[in-house]
Amino acid sequence: MNTYTFSLSKQELVLYYGVSPTGGTEALAGLIPVHLHLRKLADHANLRIATLSDTHPIQSLLSKDYVKQAEVHHCSVSHMAPALWDKVHGTIMEIENHHHELTEVFEPCAPENRPGFRLMDRFAAQVSFNDFKINMENEALSVTNRKIELDALINELKDDEHAIYCGTDASLPANVRHQAASAYLLYRQGDVVHRARYIAGRVTAPDAELYAIRAAIVKACSLPGVNNITLFTDSIASARRAVNPSVHSGQGHSLAVCRALEQWFANGGRSVTFVMVHSRFEWGPHHEAHKFVRGLPPVGGRRMATSLDSLRKKATATCLDSWSTMFQNEKYRGHNFLLLQNLDGGIVQPTYTKGGAWLGEVSGRLSVFTRMCWSILGHAPIGLYFQRFNIDESHRCECGVPL
Repeated sequence: MNTYTFSLSKQELVLYYGVSPTGGTEALAGLIPVHLHLRKLADHANLRIATLSDTHPIQSLLSKDYVKQAEVHHCSVSHMAPALWDKVHGTIMEIENHHHELTEVFEPCAPENRPGFRLMDRFAAQVSFNDFKINMENEALSVTNRKIELDALINELKDDEHAIYCGTDASLPANVRHQAASAYLLYRQGDVVHRARYIAGRVTAPDAELYAIRAAIVKACSLPGVNNITLFTDSIASARRAVNPSVHSGQGHSLAVCRALEQWFANGGRSVTFVMVHSRFEWGPHHEAHKFVRGLPPVGGRRMATSLDSLRKKATATCLDSWSTMFQNEKYRGHNFLLLQNLDGGIVQPTYTKGGAWLGEVSGRLSVFTRMCWSILGHAPIGLYFQRFNIDESHRCECGVPL
């Protein structure tokens, strides 16, 4: 959440905050109501039970389906009569009621995650990341130079018979009843040697991209005579997560990548390079993978696989929807709140991302922010405001137009 610091005068503070509606000022400042923020944090915390060790004390308080290897406590849910389940409230019951929504399995004590034995602890010199950010000051030249650099890299890889290069991409459906998809294409000396696409479940875009990276790396490591793997992706963050065995959303994919590369690196002289390619480039192997994954028809399912980040995202969206519902009430936002439209013609809704729907647009400029809030809230120093709050000032405009 972005934080802006302003130094308003005492008169401006009284005018702006003294009688302003709480809901309207919260929306303008991008501050979600406290009770919704606490609800979101509680939902996120309830999901963390899946990331705890199998013998964690909290596991002993859950029902037999989730107790894992912990010793059942005499006050656990499993010893509670079913008739009491709806009458008992608290964190444990919330975990019990929502634990089934998360299908992802974690290994908090995985051997690959031991300090000093992690993949990047042992083979950091053999794993590299070729990141790239577009220079917005000269965007066209920046993109052109990057494409030239990528073309030169592809030409080098085509001349190397011991090199495998691959493009990966993922696709998220527009309909929530469908599942995400992941795909990869493996190339050797310019020819496609293998390609595949998979159903990833109800996950986020980084999770689906991580799935594609995992499938490509595992397959490339199994091919004979390969000493160099170059992977083109539009998510370098997912690539870094792929070699991170710690507990996170998609940890199973990361562990599979670490195990495959650890065995593959056993023979010296081998390396893996992750290269950033923006989707807007529509370039080379990555664009071919993009078209390949988009060609998969939408797939539904009654029991979709879910990831930790997808359920966290769902909890956040639920709180934002509740905030938007509250915002429809004039008593919350203020009877004189000026409703603005976005470029699609819809009413601008409150959010706390990127500084908020209103505050994020002024980039911390005090004068613009002050006058914008006065106008939207109807608390500007004008005749209508003076009349409504019985302020001893002229209610007429200086040009003589009546109120």
